[in-house]
Amino acid sequence: YHHQLLELRVVDEQGQLIGVLEEILQTGANDVYVVRAPEGNEVLIPAIEGVVLEVNLERGEMKVRPPEWG
Repeated sequence: YHHQLLELRVVDEQGQLIGVLEEILQTGANDVYVVRAPEGNEVLIPAIEGVVLEVNLERGEMKVRPPEWG
């Protein structure tokens, strides 16, 4: 559920912090996670297979493989 995902730490495959999941945008095709990076900027992560690798609510963490934007 969306409310369980908000405020999760978002990390890459190496465990490096990308930021904290702040908002979930429902676009119709797939959700988009708005992640607030430590520097304050927003990182948009599509909620699709192959990008979201793992959600661990017990650890409060989501592991992602951010898409590479050309």
